[in-house]
Amino acid sequence: MPHIPSGDALASLSLTHVQFDANDPIAYAFAYITLAPIAILVFYASIAVSRREVVSILMLLGQLTNELVNALLKEYFQISRPYDHLGTGYGMPSSHSQFVWYFTTFVIIGSLVGVVFGLIWYMAMEGARTMGLVDIVLNTSLAQWLLLRDMRNIDNVLEWEYQNWVTWQASVSRNKISKVH
Repeated sequence: MPHIPSGDALASLSLTHVQFDANDPIAYAFAYITLAPIAILVFYASIAVSRREVVSILMLLGQLTNELVNALLKEYFQISRPYDHLGTGYGMPSSHSQFVWYFTTFVIIGSLVGVVFGLIWYMAMEGARTMGLVDIVLNTSLAQWLLLRDMRNIDNVLEWEYQNWVTWQASVSRNKISKVH
């Protein structure tokens, strides 16, 4: 029979109000694992801002839309959480599960709702790419001002960026030499 701590032994991570047995070190680890969706959102945003790569922006938009789908499904099913102390609102489908499985779906097959939504979103974005809509968006002045790019067809981005740097470095060196002469 599993150990169920009394209410006064439970602690809460203030950011998410995840409750766990403060006397159990493994519970601490699991409590912090529940923060994975926040870390994933930070990852998405960091990549989108620093790399300005279309696929990361589209994944972030898909992830946020997936959260909206989850909220709508919770309202539709209206299934209570398994325990009252876990918070208010409906518990099914699990927003943590759906969030993580959407994220996983972009690289492997996931769970039911995440897979379905991820496949629909991916097919829609591939259709947009095939129809040239991504290129149209990338050719707008706003996209150019934001320095958005689509490097999906570059096999080795690290090598490509390095070669561009070598070319730039050579031109800087030539300019320094020509200014000296």
